[in-house]
Amino acid sequence: MYPAVLFTVFEGDARVDPLHARKMTAALQHATSAPAGERPVLLRREFGSGHTGRSASRSVALWLDQLCFFGWQLGAPDATAVPGAAP
Repeated sequence: MYPAVLFTVFEGDARVDPLHARKMTAALQHATSAPAGERPVLLRREFGSGHTGRSASRSVALWLDQLCFFGWQLGAPDATAVPGAAP
């Protein structure tokens, strides 16, 4: 049984073919026996960037996606909830 996984692929990468991440994602999705809602195997695609440097806004967006994925898998409380507010 595999853990939840988030692969990130940069479609403009000249050094590593983005197909490798897509194939790995598909292989793990096929191989895992856990329901997709419990241990998802996800692929995050980013267009317009590659193996070289990215803008700060793209780096922040990538970091935020990764952090939200980890928080979701670790059972962190909903980040959109306002502390002290009525549900």
